[in-house]
Amino acid sequence: MKLLIVFLIFISSPVIAGSFRPMLEEFKITTEEGVLAIRPDFFVEYIHRGFDDGNATSTSDAGIITFQLATIPPQKQGYTFEIVEGEFEDRLFYEAPVTPSRFAKNKGSFTFIWLDGNSYEQEAFKIKVKVVGVSKSGALSEPQFLEVSHPGIKKPWWKRW
Repeated sequence: MKLLIVFLIFISSPVIAGSFRPMLEEFKITTEEGVLAIRPDFFVEYIHRGFDDGNATSTSDAGIITFQLATIPPQKQGYTFEIVEGEFEDRLFYEAPVTPSRFAKNKGSFTFIWLDGNSYEQEAFKIKVKVVGVSKSGALSEPQFLEVSHPGIKKPWWKRW
């Protein structure tokens, strides 16, 4: 019996690996009415880079970018995000308009997660993101452009070997 329990613990470890709650959901265009979209006013709230925590089943290799709306529009609307300048190592944004999910910290908080790499060192990036509001009727707002950058992370001096 003890041997069976130990065996089950070893084979079940990938099952209890870290995971993320969905932070965004697809915005559904629902009406035919002429509802106008409001131009977004996002700012970069948070950038976290992936790292190696020594645990192959953790989510420490995930990079996270959170955009926050400075002003929540009075009507519900979705947003599209698109990289228009610069290079990024992974797919970051969805093609469809999105809204925050019920798991989001703040009402106007949009969090995007990518596989940043299981490493002590991360390369720098600089991208320009075009954000467009999408109303319930499918109307598009004027775009907002955000400069998003991170200086990267150099390998710690004490990890030279």
